[in-house]
Amino acid sequence: MKTKHKIYWGIAAVISLAVIYYILSLAGQNSQTCATAPATEIDVGGDENVVYHIHPTLTITINGEEIVIPTHIGLNSGIMRPLHTHDTSGEIHVESPCKRDFTLGDFFDVWGQNFNSTCIMDSCSDADHTLTMYVNGIESTEYENLILKDKNEIEIVYAEKEG
Repeated sequence: MKTKHKIYWGIAAVISLAVIYYILSLAGQNSQTCATAPATEIDVGGDENVVYHIHPTLTITINGEEIVIPTHIGLNSGIMRPLHTHDTSGEIHVESPCKRDFTLGDFFDVWGQNFNSTCIMDSCSDADHTLTMYVNGIESTEYENLILKDKNEIEIVYAEKEG
């Protein structure tokens, strides 16, 4: 009987180690996923999982009309994306389960809207129109590549050329 017990304990130990290894490897995959996955594929899961939290603000003006940034971008069907809005103030909540750089392009991807150096939504620069972006009042050419930082005031202006 002693030999049988030793075999059972040996099997239990091997299974326990395998389970522990599996759980630890999943934890490593989750942190790597957060660090590398597109923002559109990350589900924060809730406030208790947030380790990185900043608030830039976005204003969009197209042909003199301020565009309302919708409420609940990135919040739907019980899923919370790391870039989202809670209201129409233009405040972007960057709430992530890992500390990493998110870009303005990531926010537009979560929103499902077009944005790059030539287009904002359905409005693209051409012979008669310009697209300009300002960060804290200073013109920026980073557009979709702009890394979001806490308290940055981002303004995107699409307008007719003067003259």
